[in-house]
Amino acid sequence: MDTTELVPQFSINRLDGEPVPEDLRILLDHRDELAERSGMRLVADEDWSPWFDAGALERSIRSDPEEAARIRATAEVTRLIAFVAGDDQRQFLGYWRGPTRRRIALSPLVLLDEAGDFHLCVGSSFAEAILERAYGTENFDTLRGWLRSVGIDISWDTPNQLTFPHERMPPKEMQRRLFDQYRSSLLSS
Repeated sequence: MDTTELVPQFSINRLDGEPVPEDLRILLDHRDELAERSGMRLVADEDWSPWFDAGALERSIRSDPEEAARIRATAEVTRLIAFVAGDDQRQFLGYWRGPTRRRIALSPLVLLDEAGDFHLCVGSSFAEAILERAYGTENFDTLRGWLRSVGIDISWDTPNQLTFPHERMPPKEMQRRLFDQYRSSLLSS
């Protein structure tokens, strides 16, 4: 599929019809190379949600209320994220829209890791979030050079030069609060 078809599909399926940020628009043209260089695959599929297993929730409700509370809390938080990419280690990157469903252009990026934990990224764009993940590896300089070569402005040398996003309710805190709420209700029933 060429980019002229992919960008609108990506906008509708992954970003609720909002405009595709410029760095993502560029990277959609280079999505195979991005996956090869970073391990992160951009996904435009409408029904893509490999981070949630409804069967696991049903099984754990009967056998492990704490695990059920964790799965349910994580599922609630993921509904407030516009996920756009994932890797083979079951890590997913997306835009934290939060409870107010803020616009994509104003949303910080968040990583859902393989353990089901949420981490706000210091990068202010998807490309910076990808690069932040590579910091401290041999691949960092090469990846930064490649991102610049495809037309993405990366002006920093270390993530320490970036500002951590300040969120009134970051996804990790929301997950913790929901977990406590769901655990209490499951244990009392």
